Amino acid sequence: MGSISRFNLNKIAADYKCLHFLETGTWKGDAVAYALQTNFATIISVEIVPGIAAEAQKRFQQHKNVRIIEGNSVSVLSKELPLLQGNCIFWLDAHFPGAEEGIRRYDAETNEDRRLPLEKEIEIIRTSRPYCKDILIIDDLRIYEDGPYENGNAPEDTLPKGDRNVDFVFDHFAATHHISRLYRDEGYIILTPVHYGSTGQSNPEQYLT
Repeated sequence: MGSISRFNLNKIAADYKCLHFLETGTWKGDAVAYALQTNFATIISVEIVPGIAAEAQKRFQQHKNVRIIEGNSVSVLSKELPLLQGNCIFWLDAHFPGAEEGIRRYDAETNEDRRLPLEKEIEIIRTSRPYCKDILIIDDLRIYEDGPYENGNAPEDTLPKGDRNVDFVFDHFAATHHISRLYRDEGYIILTPVHYGSTGQSNPEQYLT
């Protein structure tokens, strides 16, 4: 698994005037802790496993700008995104519920939208926030395509059971965002808004720490 600490959130937030940070997949809460180093008005993390969510809620209960929401990321995004005003950095890392904690196998979940909710998350973000200039950072690109990743290609039990590609990212955001692949760790996709009709490519390397 990758880490949001690979990215300079202070620089991203300043460059794109991002007020909020929203994560899917809380796990130990390290991404929330890292986001607290940036002056976000709101930090939201969504976790589907009740015990993991409860631990994170306890860890961050003193931080008034942090909300740990227990639930399916797709359902929570559908409810929360229409209420979020201002640009947001999304860190999309919800997959394999309970696997990182050793609670279940990576392929134990039979509902593919719960096991790998990224495609649904992307659809909801796009439809809920069509005019916002959000930043999206997606972890574990290697799940969806092979490549020269630092940590190698994905194990068989983590792969999608159907088509394997990131076409859905381009389908929803190619017209409004630069979409770049990074091959650090298990791979990332970073989406940055196209400004003033520019069709040039952004340089996502500038946001790496």
